[in-house]
Amino acid sequence: MSTLFAMTEPTCQRWEKVAQGTSVLLLFIGGALGHNPWQPSWISWMLLISIGLLLPLGEPLAMRAAARDRPHFAFIGLGFLLLLWQALVRPPGLEMALLAAVWLVYRLGIAVEVLWLGLQMRRFSLAQICLDGARLFPAIGAAWLVANRANWMPWGFDALIVLLTAAHFHHAGYTLPLMAGLCGQALPGHASRLCCGLILAGVPLVAIGITCTHFKVLPWIEPVAVSVLVAGALGVALLQMRMAFKKGQSAGVCTLFFISGLSLLVAMLLALTFGLRSLFPAWALPMPTMWAIHGTLNTFGFGLCGLLAWRSHRCPNHGPAVF
Repeated sequence: MSTLFAMTEPTCQRWEKVAQGTSVLLLFIGGALGHNPWQPSWISWMLLISIGLLLPLGEPLAMRAAARDRPHFAFIGLGFLLLLWQALVRPPGLEMALLAAVWLVYRLGIAVEVLWLGLQMRRFSLAQICLDGARLFPAIGAAWLVANRANWMPWGFDALIVLLTAAHFHHAGYTLPLMAGLCGQALPGHASRLCCGLILAGVPLVAIGITCTHFKVLPWIEPVAVSVLVAGALGVALLQMRMAFKKGQSAGVCTLFFISGLSLLVAMLLALTFGLRSLFPAWALPMPTMWAIHGTLNTFGFGLCGLLAWRSHRCPNHGPAVF
Protein backbone atom coordinates (compact mmCIF):
# COMPACT_ATOMS: atom_id res chain seq x y z
CA MET A 1 0.00 0.00 0.00
CA SER A 2 1.37 3.42 -0.94
CA THR A 3 2.39 6.09 1.56
CA LEU A 4 -0.59 8.16 0.47
CA PHE A 5 -2.96 5.40 1.55
CA ALA A 6 -1.04 4.30 4.63
CA MET A 7 -2.73 4.86 7.95
CA THR A 8 -1.03 3.79 11.17
CA GLU A 9 -2.86 1.61 13.67
CA PRO A 10 -2.80 4.24 16.46
CA THR A 11 -4.36 6.76 14.08
CA CYS A 12 -7.18 4.34 13.23
CA GLN A 13 -7.75 3.62 16.91
CA ARG A 14 -7.89 7.32 17.86
CA TRP A 15 -10.45 8.11 15.18
CA GLU A 16 -12.53 5.06 15.99
CA LYS A 17 -12.80 5.95 19.68
CA VAL A 18 -14.03 9.43 18.82
CA ALA A 19 -16.47 8.06 16.22
CA GLN A 20 -17.89 5.61 18.74
CA GLY A 21 -18.46 8.30 21.35
CA THR A 22 -20.00 10.82 19.02
CA SER A 23 -22.26 8.28 17.32
CA VAL A 24 -23.71 7.11 20.63
CA LEU A 25 -24.23 10.71 21.71
CA LEU A 26 -25.90 11.61 18.42
CA LEU A 27 -28.30 8.70 18.70
CA PHE A 28 -29.14 9.74 22.24
CA ILE A 29 -29.75 13.35 21.19
CA GLY A 30 -31.87 12.30 18.24
CA GLY A 31 -34.02 10.01 20.35
CA ALA A 32 -34.40 12.56 23.13
CA LEU A 33 -35.53 15.32 20.78
CA GLY A 34 -38.02 13.07 18.98
CA HIS A 35 -37.33 14.44 15.50
CA ASN A 36 -40.01 14.21 12.82
CA PRO A 37 -38.38 13.54 9.43
CA TRP A 38 -40.88 15.86 7.73
CA GLN A 39 -40.04 18.83 9.97
CA PRO A 40 -37.11 21.26 9.48
CA SER A 41 -35.61 20.01 12.76
CA TRP A 42 -34.69 16.85 10.82
CA ILE A 43 -32.36 18.95 8.65
CA SER A 44 -30.64 20.27 11.78
CA TRP A 45 -30.16 16.73 13.04
CA MET A 46 -28.71 15.69 9.67
CA LEU A 47 -26.23 18.54 10.07
CA LEU A 48 -25.25 17.29 13.51
CA ILE A 49 -24.81 13.78 12.13
CA SER A 50 -22.40 15.13 9.53
CA ILE A 51 -20.45 17.34 11.91
CA GLY A 52 -20.31 14.92 14.83
CA LEU A 53 -20.12 11.56 13.06
CA LEU A 54 -19.48 11.60 9.31
CA LEU A 55 -16.69 14.18 9.37
CA PRO A 56 -14.73 12.41 12.15
CA LEU A 57 -15.18 9.09 10.36
CA GLY A 58 -14.11 10.42 6.98
CA GLU A 59 -11.43 12.95 7.87
CA PRO A 60 -8.53 10.48 8.09
CA LEU A 61 -9.58 9.02 4.73
CA ALA A 62 -9.55 12.45 3.09
CA MET A 63 -6.36 13.84 4.66
CA ARG A 64 -3.16 13.99 2.70
CA ALA A 65 -0.30 11.96 4.15
CA ALA A 66 1.41 15.09 5.53
CA ALA A 67 -1.62 15.92 7.69
CA ARG A 68 -2.53 12.47 8.99
CA ASP A 69 -0.41 12.58 12.14
CA ARG A 70 -2.37 15.55 13.47
CA PRO A 71 -5.14 14.23 15.71
CA HIS A 72 -6.60 17.63 16.63
CA PHE A 73 -9.81 17.17 14.64
CA ALA A 74 -10.67 13.88 16.35
CA PHE A 75 -10.18 15.17 19.86
CA ILE A 76 -12.26 18.31 19.44
CA GLY A 77 -14.96 16.75 17.24
CA LEU A 78 -17.13 15.97 20.24
CA GLY A 79 -16.78 19.55 21.46
CA PHE A 80 -18.03 20.89 18.14
CA LEU A 81 -20.95 18.49 18.26
CA LEU A 82 -22.06 19.80 21.65
CA LEU A 83 -21.43 23.41 20.64
CA LEU A 84 -23.44 23.21 17.44
CA TRP A 85 -26.18 21.21 19.09
CA GLN A 86 -26.70 24.23 21.35
CA ALA A 87 -26.66 26.54 18.33
CA LEU A 88 -29.20 24.50 16.37
CA VAL A 89 -31.80 23.67 19.03
CA ARG A 90 -32.22 27.25 20.25
CA PRO A 91 -33.88 30.14 18.40
CA PRO A 92 -31.55 32.03 16.05
CA GLY A 93 -29.80 35.13 17.27
CA LEU A 94 -26.40 36.70 17.83
CA GLU A 95 -25.29 34.18 20.47
CA MET A 96 -26.24 31.21 18.30
CA ALA A 97 -24.46 32.77 15.33
CA LEU A 98 -21.30 33.19 17.42
CA LEU A 99 -21.43 29.51 18.40
CA ALA A 100 -21.74 28.52 14.74
CA ALA A 101 -18.96 30.96 13.85
CA VAL A 102 -16.51 28.88 15.89
CA TRP A 103 -17.19 25.99 13.51
CA LEU A 104 -16.74 28.31 10.52
CA VAL A 105 -13.36 29.52 11.78
CA TYR A 106 -12.25 25.95 12.29
CA ARG A 107 -13.36 24.84 8.83
CA LEU A 108 -11.60 27.85 7.31
CA GLY A 109 -8.44 26.70 9.09
CA ILE A 110 -8.87 23.24 7.56
CA ALA A 111 -9.39 24.86 4.15
CA VAL A 112 -6.16 26.84 4.51
CA GLU A 113 -4.32 23.64 5.44
CA VAL A 114 -5.76 21.83 2.41
CA LEU A 115 -4.78 24.62 0.04
CA TRP A 116 -1.30 24.91 1.56
CA LEU A 117 -0.62 21.19 1.29
CA GLY A 118 -2.05 21.18 -2.21
CA LEU A 119 0.40 23.86 -3.30
CA GLN A 120 3.28 21.67 -2.15
CA MET A 121 2.27 18.95 -4.61
CA ARG A 122 3.34 19.23 -8.22
CA ARG A 123 1.05 16.47 -9.48
CA PHE A 124 -2.70 16.49 -9.18
CA SER A 125 -5.27 13.83 -9.93
CA LEU A 126 -9.04 14.24 -10.06
CA ALA A 127 -9.34 11.70 -7.26
CA GLN A 128 -7.03 13.71 -4.98
CA ILE A 129 -8.79 16.96 -5.88
CA CYS A 130 -12.07 15.31 -4.87
CA LEU A 131 -10.57 14.33 -1.51
CA ASP A 132 -9.33 17.89 -1.04
CA GLY A 133 -12.73 19.22 -2.09
CA ALA A 134 -14.37 17.09 0.58
CA ARG A 135 -12.36 19.01 3.17
CA LEU A 136 -13.01 22.39 1.51
CA PHE A 137 -16.76 22.38 0.83
CA PRO A 138 -17.87 22.14 4.50
CA ALA A 139 -16.41 25.62 5.05
CA ILE A 140 -19.03 26.96 2.63
CA GLY A 141 -21.70 25.04 4.52
CA ALA A 142 -20.41 26.47 7.79
CA ALA A 143 -20.81 30.02 6.44
CA TRP A 144 -24.44 29.32 5.52
CA LEU A 145 -24.97 27.78 8.95
CA VAL A 146 -23.76 31.00 10.58
CA ALA A 147 -26.19 32.95 8.39
CA ASN A 148 -29.04 30.68 9.43
CA ARG A 149 -28.24 30.98 13.12
CA ALA A 150 -27.96 34.76 12.78
CA ASN A 151 -31.41 34.80 11.15
CA TRP A 152 -29.77 36.43 8.15
CA MET A 153 -31.24 35.56 4.77
CA PRO A 154 -28.61 36.25 2.07
CA TRP A 155 -29.99 37.48 -1.26
CA GLY A 156 -33.54 37.08 0.00
CA PHE A 157 -33.44 33.30 0.51
CA ASP A 158 -35.78 32.18 3.27
CA ALA A 159 -34.44 30.56 6.44
CA LEU A 160 -35.28 27.03 5.28
CA ILE A 161 -33.29 27.38 2.05
CA VAL A 162 -30.34 28.81 4.00
CA LEU A 163 -30.42 25.79 6.32
CA LEU A 164 -30.74 23.37 3.39
CA THR A 165 -27.76 25.02 1.71
CA ALA A 166 -25.70 24.49 4.86
CA ALA A 167 -26.76 20.84 4.83
CA HIS A 168 -25.97 20.52 1.10
CA PHE A 169 -22.33 21.49 1.61
CA HIS A 170 -21.97 19.27 4.68
CA HIS A 171 -23.36 16.20 2.88
CA ALA A 172 -23.29 16.42 -0.93
CA GLY A 173 -20.23 18.64 -0.51
CA TYR A 174 -18.51 16.16 1.78
CA THR A 175 -19.40 12.47 1.48
CA LEU A 176 -19.97 12.61 -2.28
CA PRO A 177 -16.54 14.00 -3.31
CA LEU A 178 -14.88 12.00 -0.53
CA MET A 179 -16.17 8.67 -1.78
CA ALA A 180 -15.69 9.68 -5.40
CA GLY A 181 -12.03 10.30 -4.59
CA LEU A 182 -11.68 7.04 -2.70
CA CYS A 183 -13.27 5.12 -5.58
CA GLY A 184 -10.99 6.96 -7.99
CA GLN A 185 -7.92 5.80 -6.10
CA ALA A 186 -9.13 2.23 -5.51
CA LEU A 187 -10.63 1.77 -9.00
CA PRO A 188 -8.56 3.97 -11.32
CA GLY A 189 -9.82 4.38 -14.85
CA HIS A 190 -11.82 6.59 -17.21
CA ALA A 191 -15.12 5.92 -15.42
CA SER A 192 -13.92 6.96 -11.97
CA ARG A 193 -12.13 10.03 -13.36
CA LEU A 194 -15.31 11.09 -15.14
CA CYS A 195 -17.31 10.69 -11.93
CA CYS A 196 -14.81 12.80 -10.00
CA GLY A 197 -14.94 15.55 -12.61
CA LEU A 198 -18.74 15.60 -12.71
CA ILE A 199 -19.00 15.81 -8.92
CA LEU A 200 -16.39 18.54 -8.60
CA ALA A 201 -18.39 20.55 -11.13
CA GLY A 202 -21.83 19.52 -9.92
CA VAL A 203 -21.66 20.42 -6.22
CA PRO A 204 -21.06 24.16 -6.76
CA LEU A 205 -23.16 24.24 -9.94
CA VAL A 206 -26.25 23.07 -8.05
CA ALA A 207 -25.86 25.95 -5.59
CA ILE A 208 -25.42 28.37 -8.50
CA GLY A 209 -28.44 26.90 -10.27
CA ILE A 210 -30.68 27.29 -7.21
CA THR A 211 -29.53 30.91 -6.93
CA CYS A 212 -30.38 31.55 -10.59
CA THR A 213 -33.82 29.98 -10.13
CA HIS A 214 -34.36 32.16 -7.06
CA PHE A 215 -33.59 35.32 -9.04
CA LYS A 216 -35.55 34.03 -12.06
CA VAL A 217 -32.58 34.29 -14.41
CA LEU A 218 -31.09 31.56 -16.59
CA PRO A 219 -33.67 28.99 -15.41
CA TRP A 220 -31.96 26.24 -17.40
CA ILE A 221 -28.87 26.24 -15.16
CA GLU A 222 -30.46 24.38 -12.24
CA PRO A 223 -31.74 21.41 -14.31
CA VAL A 224 -28.38 21.16 -16.08
CA ALA A 225 -26.45 21.43 -12.79
CA VAL A 226 -28.58 18.77 -11.12
CA SER A 227 -28.15 16.50 -14.13
CA VAL A 228 -24.36 16.89 -13.94
CA LEU A 229 -24.26 16.12 -10.22
CA VAL A 230 -26.67 13.20 -10.53
CA ALA A 231 -24.66 11.70 -13.39
CA GLY A 232 -21.50 11.79 -11.29
CA ALA A 233 -23.30 10.48 -8.21
CA LEU A 234 -24.87 7.58 -10.11
CA GLY A 235 -21.39 6.67 -11.27
CA VAL A 236 -20.13 6.72 -7.68
CA ALA A 237 -23.10 4.56 -6.66
CA LEU A 238 -22.10 1.95 -9.23
CA LEU A 239 -18.45 2.14 -8.16
CA GLN A 240 -19.44 1.65 -4.52
CA MET A 241 -21.44 -1.43 -5.50
CA ARG A 242 -18.49 -2.63 -7.56
CA MET A 243 -16.35 -2.35 -4.42
CA ALA A 244 -18.80 -4.75 -2.77
CA PHE A 245 -17.62 -7.50 -5.10
CA LYS A 246 -13.88 -7.03 -4.59
CA LYS A 247 -12.19 -10.14 -3.27
CA GLY A 248 -10.56 -10.33 0.14
CA GLN A 249 -13.23 -8.39 2.06
CA SER A 250 -15.54 -9.63 4.78
CA ALA A 251 -19.23 -10.14 4.10
CA GLY A 252 -20.00 -7.21 6.41
CA VAL A 253 -17.82 -4.80 4.47
CA CYS A 254 -19.25 -5.98 1.15
CA THR A 255 -22.76 -5.46 2.49
CA LEU A 256 -21.93 -1.94 3.66
CA PHE A 257 -20.49 -1.03 0.26
CA PHE A 258 -23.58 -2.38 -1.50
CA ILE A 259 -26.03 -0.59 0.82
CA SER A 260 -24.07 2.63 0.35
CA GLY A 261 -24.18 2.41 -3.43
CA LEU A 262 -27.84 1.41 -3.59
CA SER A 263 -28.86 4.20 -1.18
CA LEU A 264 -27.05 6.78 -3.28
CA LEU A 265 -28.63 5.42 -6.45
CA VAL A 266 -32.17 5.83 -5.09
CA ALA A 267 -31.46 9.18 -3.40
CA MET A 268 -29.99 10.74 -6.54
CA LEU A 269 -32.82 9.56 -8.78
CA LEU A 270 -35.14 11.40 -6.39
CA ALA A 271 -32.85 14.43 -6.60
CA LEU A 272 -33.05 14.32 -10.40
CA THR A 273 -36.85 14.41 -10.39
CA PHE A 274 -36.78 17.36 -7.97
CA GLY A 275 -34.12 19.20 -9.97
CA LEU A 276 -36.16 18.83 -13.16
CA ARG A 277 -39.38 20.07 -11.51
CA SER A 278 -39.49 23.14 -13.76
CA LEU A 279 -39.69 20.84 -16.78
CA PHE A 280 -41.64 17.94 -15.27
CA PRO A 281 -43.51 19.28 -12.23
CA ALA A 282 -45.56 16.10 -11.76
CA TRP A 283 -42.38 14.11 -11.08
CA ALA A 284 -41.15 16.12 -8.10
CA LEU A 285 -41.82 15.12 -4.51
CA PRO A 286 -42.72 17.86 -1.99
CA MET A 287 -39.67 19.41 -0.37
CA PRO A 288 -40.32 17.94 3.12
CA THR A 289 -40.59 14.48 1.56
CA MET A 290 -37.33 15.11 -0.29
CA TRP A 291 -35.30 15.94 2.79
CA ALA A 292 -36.98 13.13 4.75
CA ILE A 293 -36.21 10.43 2.17
CA HIS A 294 -33.35 11.80 0.05
CA GLY A 295 -31.57 13.31 3.04
CA THR A 296 -31.93 10.24 5.23
CA LEU A 297 -30.75 7.87 2.49
CA ASN A 298 -27.70 10.05 1.83
CA THR A 299 -26.86 10.44 5.51
CA PHE A 300 -27.28 6.92 6.84
CA GLY A 301 -27.41 4.67 3.78
CA PHE A 302 -24.77 6.25 1.57
CA GLY A 303 -22.72 8.32 4.02
CA LEU A 304 -22.52 6.27 7.20
CA CYS A 305 -22.48 2.82 5.58
CA GLY A 306 -20.01 3.99 2.95
CA LEU A 307 -17.60 5.51 5.44
CA LEU A 308 -17.70 2.44 7.66
CA ALA A 309 -16.98 0.30 4.61
CA TRP A 310 -14.03 2.43 3.52
CA ARG A 311 -12.58 2.59 7.02
CA SER A 312 -12.75 -1.19 7.26
CA HIS A 313 -11.27 -1.51 3.77
CA ARG A 314 -8.33 0.70 4.79
CA CYS A 315 -8.02 -0.61 8.37
CA PRO A 316 -9.25 -4.22 8.12
CA ASN A 317 -8.08 -5.15 11.62
CA HIS A 318 -10.62 -2.83 13.20
CA GLY A 319 -13.77 -4.01 11.44
CA PRO A 320 -16.76 -1.89 10.45
CA ALA A 321 -18.47 -1.57 13.81
CA VAL A 322 -18.92 1.82 15.40
CA PHE A 323 -21.21 1.09 18.30
